[in-house]
Amino acid sequence: MRSRTSEPRFQPRIGMDFELHEVHVIDARTRGFLSRVIAVGAGGAVSVTGAYGLATGSYAAVEIVWAVAGPMLGALVTHYFGSAGKDRR
Repeated sequence: MRSRTSEPRFQPRIGMDFELHEVHVIDARTRGFLSRVIAVGAGGAVSVTGAYGLATGSYAAVEIVWAVAGPMLGALVTHYFGSAGKDRR
């Protein structure tokens, strides 16, 4: 029987399975993939609802889709083209 104050038997080393360079590459690829999915998905959704609006004359679907996709695209554009880290004096 072990005492409660003894060290745990196994000590996990989080993040040691990958080299540091590989982690940055995986992170960059994941961010790039998610950025493309958001941009293409939002653009496609607005395009489809726009075509539907042209066909029916009702643009409520475009308004709803844009209300959801607009902030996502805005965050994406701000992340890539924003002034974070730049000194604007």
